Amino acid sequence: MKRIALIATIGLLFWGTPAFAEDSVDFDLDGIGDRLDNCSEASNPEQDDTDLDDCGNLCDADYDQSGITGFGDFGFISNCFGKVIPLCNHTEPVDDPVAFGDFGFFTSSFGLAPGPSGPTAGTTACP
Repeated sequence: MKRIALIATIGLLFWGTPAFAEDSVDFDLDGIGDRLDNCSEASNPEQDDTDLDDCGNLCDADYDQSGITGFGDFGFISNCFGKVIPLCNHTEPVDDPVAFGDFGFFTSSFGLAPGPSGPTAGTTACP
């Protein structure tokens, strides 16, 4: 969330208008415009991205950064169950123990790429 505030501040200082003014589309209604949202199809106002890959936790189950959620990722999340490991948490808040909701998200993501995120959410947009 600090990154978003910084971008908004820079936009206000240099262009005289809030950075979000040109990005009025907010598909997931989380208060973050789609161009800046690190998970543009799932409401994630906190913009949690614990693996720092510019794709928010609420739309990223690709733990090994292979580009697809697969069997390697399954082993990873299996070891997280019942533990407080924010990287494996896909439901808010990410500092709760990994539970069935996180596994449900993982299984619905199996075989898929993470994302999508906005093109200006970070250094690289996820698919």
